[in-house]
Amino acid sequence: MTEAAKRRRLSRGALRALAWIAGGATFASSFASLTVSPRPATASDASQKPRRVIIVRKITRRVIIHPAPDTSPRYVYVGGGSSGSSGSSSSGGSTVAASAPSSTTSSGGS
Repeated sequence: MTEAAKRRRLSRGALRALAWIAGGATFASSFASLTVSPRPATASDASQKPRRVIIVRKITRRVIIHPAPDTSPRYVYVGGGSSGSSGSSSSGGSTVAASAPSSTTSSGGS
């Protein structure tokens, strides 16, 4: 083997010391990141500076318009039945004026 092929290895004690240093640095970095970050707001901070409250309201209105009813009178034939063997005779049918359907205009909101 040549001199260039040989590698120099660290001793077991040096590797342990390096691992302890890396672990300590990692542990300390977590505290450093907490001290650098801003603190959360507390109740005393809120009393000094009032927060602005935004209220969002969504209003929807719906109007339903029906066409005007037909004002001409409607006649509906109401047929009288013929009785076969009952012995009484009926006068037949009669004609009755039907009422026009009412128009409804609805306005709802929410």
